[in-house]
Amino acid sequence: MILIFDYFETLLNSKSIDFNRGLKVLWENYYQDKCKFEDMKEYGEELFRRLMLRHAEGKEFPFVKEEITSFAGRFGGDKTHMSADEEADFLMLCNEFELDPCMVSFLEECRQKNIPMYVLSNSSFSGEALMEVLNRFGIGKYFSKLWSSADFGRIKPCRDFFELAISHALKENPQEDRKEIIFIGDIYETDVEGAYNAGIKSVWLNKNGGADEKGLAAYICTSSGQLAGILPG
Repeated sequence: MILIFDYFETLLNSKSIDFNRGLKVLWENYYQDKCKFEDMKEYGEELFRRLMLRHAEGKEFPFVKEEITSFAGRFGGDKTHMSADEEADFLMLCNEFELDPCMVSFLEECRQKNIPMYVLSNSSFSGEALMEVLNRFGIGKYFSKLWSSADFGRIKPCRDFFELAISHALKENPQEDRKEIIFIGDIYETDVEGAYNAGIKSVWLNKNGGADEKGLAAYICTSSGQLAGILPG
């Protein structure tokens, strides 16, 4: 068995999300002598619309590579790069994350069973930053590798994005094969359908009680506390 996890609302849950919390700190540190925060906030909304258009095309809008430089170009700033730590700080300002103890228990049980684990995430934040956040919550140690769409350029359900993780996992674990790979995620269209189209099984972490009308999920769990049921005895 090989497990590949989604990130947001799967490994980490967001109690609240507000991009402007991070943007306010960016403005205070680098832009308050160049523009009003309301101007920066308004431009942030414009960039969010650009992100949504990219997503509609199946593409990503990387935060550091494009969004940070867009603010600099618009308001004359020189902040055009962030380290992984800075990017993680920004991400954690925007998201009030919480870690489900049941997920921690599941990850630990998988580790004890020597099950290889990976992460494949749709995110405008880099893989380094996403892993740094997991490390801050004490769970980065469970994963051999993490891939972010910010680095790849396309988002789930892109088959090539899934294949990136699948091929790497099989290369690291030649004793396993594709039919033993399971993807765990909460969004049906990106996670369940994406995994199905890539030829692997999925666990739909169906927290809202939706119906699997297409019948594509190999397993359905309504909470992370039920995930242990997919493991071999």
